Amino acid sequence: MGVATVKILFTKFINDMKKIHRNLLFILTFALLVSCEDFMDVHEKYIEDGEIIYAPKVDSIEFIAGQERILFRFWLYNSPNVKFVNLFWNDDQDSLVVPVSPTTGLDSMDVLLPDMAEKSYTFNVYTVDKYGHNSLKETDFGSSYGDVFKSSLANRRIKDVSITDKGGSISWYSAAENLIGNEVRYETNNGEKAVVRMSSAENEVLCPDAKTSSTFEYRSLFIPEKLSIDTFAVEWSAYETPFPAIYK
Repeated sequence: MGVATVKILFTKFINDMKKIHRNLLFILTFALLVSCEDFMDVHEKYIEDGEIIYAPKVDSIEFIAGQERILFRFWLYNSPNVKFVNLFWNDDQDSLVVPVSPTTGLDSMDVLLPDMAEKSYTFNVYTVDKYGHNSLKETDFGSSYGDVFKSSLANRRIKDVSITDKGGSISWYSAAENLIGNEVRYETNNGEKAVVRMSSAENEVLCPDAKTSSTFEYRSLFIPEKLSIDTFAVEWSAYETPFPAIYK
């Protein structure tokens, strides 16, 4: 094969590679244009009236359980233009508009939701700024408690009753879940009624100056959740065994 033939073949190879390169470039460009067009089609409905501007979301939210009510607590951070916090529940059938005047720092606010039937709720929260822009949705959950929860409660069981020169002493069995304390109502030596309280962490309580041979009443106190705003009290119960007549 002569030198001239080699040059011709080499030139043809270079030209073919250029054609392939141009074709690939065309195909890639076409594909990119189609992808961009599809992307714009998907998002066109969001920008056909211009770029969407959102109000700042709430920084955080919390729903604290109560007795047929819920405490709505929220925080706003660097949101001086926010004018309203809108709350929706029951599939957005119920709502509340909360006017706010936040600063450039961290602000918090508590809003009590009364007349909430005993059940669990899903809440959606939006903010609205002074220009009328809405924020993105923030969702959280909360519960209200009532008669159903209260019917599940029972007084803490008493283990033993004794009396000393300082008063009556009552010891208890282990505390149930959600129990926060007990109250004891008793009679003193001068005939007056007195009430003592103890926490669930204690297993014994002293009733100062309790009258010997007298009976007493007691009840237990519960909360449905750790940060509950309401305490549920079991009905007062009379303990059949009185304080002993003789000091130990």
